[in-house]
Amino acid sequence: MPTNNNSSNSSNPATSTTTTKAKRTKARKPSVAERMTVSAAVAVAPSPAPATSPAATPAPATPAPATSPPPATPAPATPPAAATPVAAPPPAAIPAVPSGFVAVNPADLKGFRIIASQAAALSDAIAELQGFTGYTAVFGTTAPDVGQLTQLLVVASQWTLLLSQTAAWYKYAKSQQGTAWKDAVEQLDTLKPAFGLASTANPALLGQYPGLARLLGAKSVVAKRAAASRAKDKAAAQKAAAATAGSAPAPAAAPAPAGVPPAAPAAPAAGAAATPATPHAS
Repeated sequence: MPTNNNSSNSSNPATSTTTTKAKRTKARKPSVAERMTVSAAVAVAPSPAPATSPAATPAPATPAPATSPPPATPAPATPPAAATPVAAPPPAAIPAVPSGFVAVNPADLKGFRIIASQAAALSDAIAELQGFTGYTAVFGTTAPDVGQLTQLLVVASQWTLLLSQTAAWYKYAKSQQGTAWKDAVEQLDTLKPAFGLASTANPALLGQYPGLARLLGAKSVVAKRAAASRAKDKAAAQKAAAATAGSAPAPAAAPAPAGVPPAAPAAPAAGAAATPATPHAS
């Protein structure tokens, strides 16, 4: 009985091709406290529409005398509106970190983090535990003390809320800090050429305003120091390599192995005249 050989389902290792996919960088997922919503948006009631008065009966229009329109004057060009600078940060009472604080190892917290649904039910669970009747009769004598458990949950919820507020404040402060520096650096870039010309004409300005000189030329100073450090390291490496090459002894010739006779002198080339032997005087 003839059989059909379906070659589409068979894989040939000689003709099969493998696709290599580039590894994706896995971004760190923020914790539940960082992803919690701290405050809800305030719903603003729509303002009532102003009452319209009944339309008055229009009076019969009298034809106005024909007057020539005044000549049109070109409107003055308005400069583009400048971007609003970032305002100063509000006063924030941020407590200091206790002295001697050592952060916990994240590996020790693996498996003890709550999920979003647990964080959402935390406040209701605390209220239910505080009003739970017959706690010991329901859960037994081996259950943890209800007062201690409730206190631990309250402290955990307070730190969760504080972390959520801190994470939101950190994002806001980081954005404001970047925008404020962008505005300041744009102004510094316009001041840098003028300060360079003034300090060239009067070098005493560099000693009179050293902070401003460092602020305006910080990048160039750092670049010059890095270039000088690289040149110094390169010169030192070349000097060390030259000293090592000059002090190294020449390699000694390897001795001939024992039992091997010395090589015979090379035979004269074909066609060359033989050197006659010199007779010795008797």
